[in-house]
Amino acid sequence: MRDEWRDEIDKLVQPLDTLGPVVWDTTYLLKKTGAFVYTEGYFNPPGHFYGKIINYPDPNGDIMIHERPYTSITKAYIDGEHVMIPHDQQIEHHYEIDKTLPPPTHKPIITEFHVLFDLKDFDGWFKDKHSRSRIMEKFPKIGQDIEEVSKLLDVPMERLGVTGSLSYGRMEDDEDIDLVFFGSPEQNLEVAKKIWKMTYGDPDRKCIEFGKFWPIRFMHNDIIICTFFAYEKLEDIPLIYCEVELIKESVEAYGTIKDNTHSIYMPLIMELEEVSIDGEETDNIPLIIYDGSIRGEFFNGERLKIEARLLKLKLYGKETRALLSVDADQIEKERFSKGVPVF
Repeated sequence: MRDEWRDEIDKLVQPLDTLGPVVWDTTYLLKKTGAFVYTEGYFNPPGHFYGKIINYPDPNGDIMIHERPYTSITKAYIDGEHVMIPHDQQIEHHYEIDKTLPPPTHKPIITEFHVLFDLKDFDGWFKDKHSRSRIMEKFPKIGQDIEEVSKLLDVPMERLGVTGSLSYGRMEDDEDIDLVFFGSPEQNLEVAKKIWKMTYGDPDRKCIEFGKFWPIRFMHNDIIICTFFAYEKLEDIPLIYCEVELIKESVEAYGTIKDNTHSIYMPLIMELEEVSIDGEETDNIPLIIYDGSIRGEFFNGERLKIEARLLKLKLYGKETRALLSVDADQIEKERFSKGVPVF
């Protein structure tokens, strides 16, 4: 008997031994339970990664993935409205629906709203670029849209991948295209600037979704292009797994963005200048934001008020202090910023 789920997944899933030395951001993996798990960020201990279950097998589920029923952990329809489920509820739900997950013994310092997964519990992963090739064959309309965006932003096809449900071969009824741009930090920032120019300058390109404006999502042919940025080379990643020491659980900091180059990735990392922490002036310091919902929203010269953890990082043999926020609500832009973005 034909199993559509197995047929489709086998065309896309990659063996774990082809994953390489790190688990890359924006990547979906297939858990042995059949759940689709999404990685967020690069701060992943060897053999493990931080991420979230997005869709899990459920006999009563309302999402059909290749003829098998699933339920979403991240989104729901409430009174007919499509809404995001709060981060803390998502995490609690993980341990309710997946008994193979060991209960957390402590919260990780670097994040609060992700689960630590063991790669031994997975059957494979979905490579963004490979899935893009398959999707363009399977869904010609999406393929045409991707080709048009490639030309619009002057990004060669070999630098493009897909994530979201497209990565495992499913097109949702209200499908956005979750498009991943691979490149050097300089290449990706140039792409982001072109997108900012569209979304800030052309009302027809502006994306309003879940009650907010998304600066690096844009409209194209009446669909939303949700953009994600990924480092092409391992050495370009500014924060991969390293030793982290908590200096203080909560501080109030102010700072001006000096460099927003890495603010389009997950996690966002920005160098701050003119910094004060708990009322005391201090040297320039990196700000890490482990919440991908505000990628692409920050610009050089903006002044921020920040609720954060104060950390000590040990990376590549060097020690540095850093500020860490784990939720968008911990970041507030000051009313008067020093600069206005120009694209």
